[in-house]
Amino acid sequence: MVQIPENPLILVDGSSYLYRAYHAFPPLTNSAGEPTGAMYGVLNMLRSLIMQYQPTHAAVVFDAKGKTFRDELFEHYKSHRPPMPDDLRAQIEPLHAMVKAMGLPLLAVSGVEADDVIGTLAREAEKVGRPVLISTGDKDMAQLVTPNITLINTMTNTILGPDEVVNKYGVPPELIIDFLALMGDSSDNIPGVPGVGEKTAQALLQGLGGLDTLYAEPEKIAGLTFRGAKTMAGKLAQNKDVAYLSYKLATIKTDVELELTCEQLEVQQPIADELLGLFKKYEFKRWTADVESGKWLQAKGAKPAAKPQETVVIDESPSEPAAALSYENYVTILDDVTLESWIEKLKKAPVFAFDTETDSLDNIAANLVGLSFAIEPGVAAYVPVAHDYLDAPDQISRQRALELLKPLLEDEKVRKVGAKPQVRSRRLAKLRY
Repeated sequence: MVQIPENPLILVDGSSYLYRAYHAFPPLTNSAGEPTGAMYGVLNMLRSLIMQYQPTHAAVVFDAKGKTFRDELFEHYKSHRPPMPDDLRAQIEPLHAMVKAMGLPLLAVSGVEADDVIGTLAREAEKVGRPVLISTGDKDMAQLVTPNITLINTMTNTILGPDEVVNKYGVPPELIIDFLALMGDSSDNIPGVPGVGEKTAQALLQGLGGLDTLYAEPEKIAGLTFRGAKTMAGKLAQNKDVAYLSYKLATIKTDVELELTCEQLEVQQPIADELLGLFKKYEFKRWTADVESGKWLQAKGAKPAAKPQETVVIDESPSEPAAALSYENYVTILDDVTLESWIEKLKKAPVFAFDTETDSLDNIAANLVGLSFAIEPGVAAYVPVAHDYLDAPDQISRQRALELLKPLLEDEKVRKVGAKPQVRSRRLAKLRY
């Protein structure tokens, strides 16, 4: 088990978590109709991270607008991705303002991606002896892992050190770039070598070594034991250019010119009046109360806040509404343990609301993609079981979720309510759970 050293430099992949929070949380809005779900998800993660690890130094890093050097290398890089949804784009500016008001340095550097800024800061911190904790859900970040640089995915509570990278991907951190170069990365449209999948890439790297070794000693490939080994040398030879292009695309830069050093990324105490105004506007009711009582974020190593953070390097320059429900007790359930805990809560509740999420309104064609429950206003949970989008977190399988929920849903002594219960019943019956 990975042990996180005391007071690490925490580097948060803000862009990764922005998208993941957008897809993981319900489409929340305030009473003015402004979207708030992604903001809530990112802020909730940041608050938990800071409270748990109490860092004196941290940064939240976002992608800047515009093209990067990877787009110059390969015109199809990430070209398959759809445009950012308007309701997500609308949340970026206020989210940035909230992050800075929290006292956290925020970075977005033109010409490179957030990964490159994080990689540069992580290596710099390692050189001066400071441990690093990178909060991300992206697998390409595994190339940065060392005994002093650790990854944490707060949405799945997964922590990766060097041994965990090997267990998860089948290769050590120093071969992750080669791994992605061979098999490609569909999330970023990195092509990889045609015909080389995850298992073949692992077999090549485990058997002989990295890309340079494979091309220096192609005669040894046929002696490996995986299916297709006899013809693999020829396949690699035919695609040498694309293999090395993919290697360049997958490589995280660690030499980005930055205006700040890792030692300058000091966490400050929150700017209470700014946070209060933002939380009131977007109707984070409980957080508003926490700020007013001085309990919202207490990082013991934080410096007193003299002024808003001015650490944004970015090439781009949203009357208080009525009170609304707090969403602080909304939970996304991604594992058996959390689901089983919620099932116990639901059993003890006088009554609970239940709903299903499907990919179609046609009850015959619809596939179940999630289930939601609420015990009382503002206390609810969502169980994704078949969400399929860029960097989607690992989820409980549909079959496993229904196995766990079946006794509860069939128990006539447990009161449940929902909109159009006959429709929900037909959807579940179709699955023969």
